[in-house]
Amino acid sequence: MLEFNSINELLRKTDEIVGKTFGELDTEGYFEKYKHDKGIFGKIVETGFYGYPNNNRAEADFDKLGIELKVSGFVTTKKGLWSAKERISLSQINFHKIVNEDFKFSSLISKNRKILFIWYEYVENGDPREFIIKDYQLYDMTGIEPLIENDYQIIRQTVRDGLAHKLSEGDSVILGAATKGGAGQTQTQPFSEIRAKTRAFSIKNSFIKGVLREHRLNYNVSLPVELTPEEWLWNKFKKYKGITQSELLKQLDPQSSKEKPQYNIGNMIQRRIIGTEFDLEKNELFSKLTYEIKTTPINESYFPIEKPTFKPLQKDEFLDNWDTSDWKTFFEESTFFYLGYLEDSKNKGNGHRKLHCLFKVTFTPEEVDEFSKTYNDIKNAVTFNDVNLLPTATKYPNRSLVVSTKGSGGDKCYHQFMYGEKKVCFMFNKEFIYKKFMEGPIFK
Repeated sequence: MLEFNSINELLRKTDEIVGKTFGELDTEGYFEKYKHDKGIFGKIVETGFYGYPNNNRAEADFDKLGIELKVSGFVTTKKGLWSAKERISLSQINFHKIVNEDFKFSSLISKNRKILFIWYEYVENGDPREFIIKDYQLYDMTGIEPLIENDYQIIRQTVRDGLAHKLSEGDSVILGAATKGGAGQTQTQPFSEIRAKTRAFSIKNSFIKGVLREHRLNYNVSLPVELTPEEWLWNKFKKYKGITQSELLKQLDPQSSKEKPQYNIGNMIQRRIIGTEFDLEKNELFSKLTYEIKTTPINESYFPIEKPTFKPLQKDEFLDNWDTSDWKTFFEESTFFYLGYLEDSKNKGNGHRKLHCLFKVTFTPEEVDEFSKTYNDIKNAVTFNDVNLLPTATKYPNRSLVVSTKGSGGDKCYHQFMYGEKKVCFMFNKEFIYKKFMEGPIFK
């Protein structure tokens, strides 16, 4: 068994793993013994490269250095960029224990402050023995520990409120409460008789993608004073509350202001206040968060006036089974922020609505399961090349998630989607999103 007396010594040794395959490192025959084990790659690296016995200890893998080992896959995008493939599971959440646990003394943070990522390239339908380790990265989470603690407190408070069955990964920034175990597996919770899905602390996939992106592009991000993205967003927007869209754009950028309000005036305002997605990548609250920031017109009861659309779709995104799809992970981890623009009898139509509030929306496991129906309908439409199978609002008026056309092309957009063009997008049912507005926090 190798012993490391310093981080530099560990990294010098780790440099030797680059270029090796898991087949080369499998000295214990794990591929034969545990071929269905999701943690097989970590066990192979731990035993076959570092010479450590496989363990489930509460301490970090390199406990003398306080470093945990995580082996994670990435895929190469069409643009040649690396994108982390999945979330990283940490430890199971004991609902009865967490309510009395102090974050600072929990094994969760003491074991995971510093993580050594071993990055291998995942190849669709490839032989796992031939997957090549391409890079490694030591990531120190000390600088963002306040964010992680805040996520932990959100999860703990949800359990204390007797709502463990309503936990959502979208409620937090970095630390997720991911479902664990087989379908339907549940456990008891201390302050409710409702059984909740078994869950484990995890580092969200969006966060892992951000960690890898920063490593590959060699840049750092800043940690704002605010500890939640909704606080940061509303602090940017709240000083403009009560101002109409046209007045607001004129105030922010007089040269872009037109006598007739532009159809995308909400997005124009948003970009001038908080910047583009690229700008937000430099912000620790957003750089590793799966999020959507949208504008929506609302009436005085906060009911949405328009059906909220999002995310242009491409047919090759619907080839996987739902349980292993990127879309399932997206909905599990996503946080939607809606900037509400109030429309009343005096402020009607685009440009005349007044900035009023911010809604935060995340999704329960039951809602994510419901979304699977729409995903599978799209998958069937793609598989059978039948545009009539697409789940539109006309066919499913009561479904919470459907597809809609993008732009002004009308129904021909559905046919263009089947030919590979981005002419279709997701759309929420107005009643569903209104229910989510009323359930979640409202900043005003």
